[in-house]
Amino acid sequence: MQRSEGGCDLIGLEAIVKQAADRAAEAVVQPMAESSQVREFAAAKPERPVLPAKQPSGEALAQGARGQATEARRSSEGASGPAAPPVPPSKSSAPPTQAGSTPGVVAFRAIVRDESRDQILQPDEVMTLEIEIKNEGTADLHGVEVLVGGTGILTGSLPPAIAIGTVKPGEIKRTVVSKPVAGATEPVRGELLLSVRAAEPLAPAPPVKQFTMWVKPASSTAAGAPSEAEYSSKLSPAGKQPKAVVLAIGVGRFRDDQVAPVKYAGRDAEAMASALQAGAGVPADRVRVIRDGQALKQDLLEAVEEWLPGHVDAASVAYIFISGRAVVGGGTGGVALVPFDGLPSSGGRLYPLRRLQEVLARLPLKRAVVMLDLSLEPMPGADPAAGGEALWNGGGTDSQSRVMWMVGNKALQDAHAYEPAKHGLFTYALLKGLHGLADLDRDGTVVAGELCTYARGEAARVAQDHLGNGQEPLCVPAAGQGALVRRHPMAKGDNPRPVAVEKKNGAASAETAPAFPQGVGP
Repeated sequence: MQRSEGGCDLIGLEAIVKQAADRAAEAVVQPMAESSQVREFAAAKPERPVLPAKQPSGEALAQGARGQATEARRSSEGASGPAAPPVPPSKSSAPPTQAGSTPGVVAFRAIVRDESRDQILQPDEVMTLEIEIKNEGTADLHGVEVLVGGTGILTGSLPPAIAIGTVKPGEIKRTVVSKPVAGATEPVRGELLLSVRAAEPLAPAPPVKQFTMWVKPASSTAAGAPSEAEYSSKLSPAGKQPKAVVLAIGVGRFRDDQVAPVKYAGRDAEAMASALQAGAGVPADRVRVIRDGQALKQDLLEAVEEWLPGHVDAASVAYIFISGRAVVGGGTGGVALVPFDGLPSSGGRLYPLRRLQEVLARLPLKRAVVMLDLSLEPMPGADPAAGGEALWNGGGTDSQSRVMWMVGNKALQDAHAYEPAKHGLFTYALLKGLHGLADLDRDGTVVAGELCTYARGEAARVAQDHLGNGQEPLCVPAAGQGALVRRHPMAKGDNPRPVAVEKKNGAASAETAPAFPQGVGP
């Protein structure tokens, strides 16, 4: 002890005071750590107690007691530290965060398109929904789906809910649904509403996506687009061919929504069947049309490999038209048609055109004319740069002398549609050619070689000049190879060009189906 003015100071007692404080803290904390009431309170309210702003005297003692109490609480909750008998939590207690209890967070994008991209749905036009869901939370989202609502004419062909499934944190899932819209009896302004739900709560709930589109009735189709009956009624046959057969296949819609539709493929098959029947004078019972939902792989096998052989002999001519989607095998160049129930990624669900070539090569046919208007894509997993060119005719010299191949698109790309006529571009060129425009030598008959030459030139030019993306058709055998099949008569050439007639008001108009843009023609 040291005396000073006004009092005295104690010196050298710091160690003794610290030892006493530690013993006092142990005496306070040990009973607290062993108390079940304290442990239950700690489990129910894990937050640290708020201390007063001002500490009472003996601050070191209180701080030591607080630290020891925290260690006791951690021990009671199973943290590392001195072992303590496990005490089950009370019914009112719950961990601060449990799996699924935290609201999920999603980003939701949706795009709705019609084939013509004009926000107006024509009769039988396909509407496509592109949906993207991203999980921006920290836990899995289960049972995610997109709900579809709105005007019945837009939702009638769509499922009420589009399943997305489980989406992991940070994962993005995309899906595409394509369906034709039912026809309307009068113009309708329809709304499509898309919303998201999941098994877990979503916070905040993604806003509902709202889309507005006009649906036009069948009667409002663009004036001048000819029907199948008009195609056949305006054609004059190039002689009777009672033993000829016509097989027309159009697959523009598919069972699996992941397969992109091909616009007007079914309509193309109907129109070409009518035109070929009229141009060749084929009896109606020898014409077969297969389109969309009727074009399963088994249907194609039966038509090409059973029906066709059962209707031809050595005097027969076979006219075969195919429109739709096909894949090209990498390295081999083999082309395989995607049936209604097919998938580009599944070779077993495709119909290889090689089988058609083999059937035509072995049948006792006089001639065959094959017309293909196909959108081509590479086989999934194949490298287009490594031999991705399609092989169209593997039948050899004998096959070339008897079979004519008119290929509307030889490259890996979607074949163009020609909107004014509601047909595929190459198909429409064939139809116009059969109506006389392909009679290039003006001898009164459209022959196979003339038809392919005309359709190839017109489709390529219109695609480049008016659609902004080239399309290269192909004729096999090519001109100058002496193949007799190129001289095969397809139709009469008595309707060479649209004829302008003078109206009473002095204006002139064409009395034929809609022509190609100005300058197109032989």
